Amino acid sequence: MFNLFKKEKTLTSVANGKVIGITKVPDQVFSQKFLGDGFAVIPTTGEFFSPASGTVTDVTSTLHAYCITSDDGLEILVHIGIDTVELKGTGFKPLVKRGDRVTQGDAIASANLELIKEKGYNITTVVAITNTEKMHKFKVLESPSAKAGSPAMTYKI
Repeated sequence: MFNLFKKEKTLTSVANGKVIGITKVPDQVFSQKFLGDGFAVIPTTGEFFSPASGTVTDVTSTLHAYCITSDDGLEILVHIGIDTVELKGTGFKPLVKRGDRVTQGDAIASANLELIKEKGYNITTVVAITNTEKMHKFKVLESPSAKAGSPAMTYKI
């Protein structure tokens, strides 16, 4: 009953591009929500930003994935591209490190999208909430042309 009065919160787009629901991601690990629920962005530029304020809890050694724990306790995975772990860091530049404090909209990474595509990888970037039990009443705000930092998902804790 008390959840009725909790304020709706927002995760923002991690890049300029098309925001889609996670079930539309062309990879079953993500589309079937094995790593959590959320959304994805098909980016048009190679700059990536934090979808929430919080702490960077991991940057993978292959530089394609970033974990952020939001101030309200969501564990967020930002995964740049599909199967891009196989690039072993080629084409990615981290702008944060583990332990860094980020504010929603801060730059976290850049990637050479053309190089990634030339190597045969899909650039769809997933934003998965790995502890979805922490949130309820969430809604993806699909958009054909979102700007980085624009609302991409609303939720309540």
